[in-house]
Amino acid sequence: MELLCEPAVLIGVSPGGPRDRLLTFLTRGQGGVRLFASRLSRGMTSSRFLEQLQGGDLVFTRPREGGQGRLISFVPGRVWPGIRADFERTFQAMAFLELVNLSLTEHAPQPEIFALLVRFLDRLEGERRPALARITATVRLLRLCGFAPRLETCIGCGAALPGGGRVLFSPEGGGVVCGACAPLRRETTLPITPGSRGFMVRAAALPEYQAFRLRAPAAVEFEISRVIDRHVASHFGAHPRCGAYLERLEAV
Repeated sequence: MELLCEPAVLIGVSPGGPRDRLLTFLTRGQGGVRLFASRLSRGMTSSRFLEQLQGGDLVFTRPREGGQGRLISFVPGRVWPGIRADFERTFQAMAFLELVNLSLTEHAPQPEIFALLVRFLDRLEGERRPALARITATVRLLRLCGFAPRLETCIGCGAALPGGGRVLFSPEGGGVVCGACAPLRRETTLPITPGSRGFMVRAAALPEYQAFRLRAPAAVEFEISRVIDRHVASHFGAHPRCGAYLERLEAV
């Protein structure tokens, strides 16, 4: 088997057997990599083995066709202590990792997504509005994956929609619906305010350093989270756990 070494972030851990774990890494040059490893795999201690949010050098064997690769070692170099020390930052980081896992393409280079993940985690270390940072990163991730919601023209007739009006968003259709087309559509739609739609448009279009400077009220954060979670659930067939938690918070 070919031996590979890649910068990687550990983004998922799940049971793989009585003594094994299935680790999911996002690597810079190989995309998503899922590897079985024992609790005491070389290069990792038992206490650090089960933790997500670790970045470092991954050494593994490339899997044969139809087979499974094998972890040789993973030496963490980054653990983002500012995120781990704060519940809100930890929650927002894990919510973003959940979406990265859903959109993962195994063994296909995804350097832009890897770079976005690392920059997001670096920024989250000292971010005062972690929810807003996650929303911005999520919009940019969906664009990189080719699943960006359509926000400026109607998904039914293609008409441009002015930015100042309240419109409906169709998670199933993947975008906004104009007033003329809305009565003709049977799927569930969500109202979306101009502030939320404008934020998502700018978050996707601006250069990254400008996008992460965007600010919005808490109500806009909740609305965008709801819209994005419904959009993700429709395209990936799995409702993010983060969304249900945020909706419960909003109801309190």
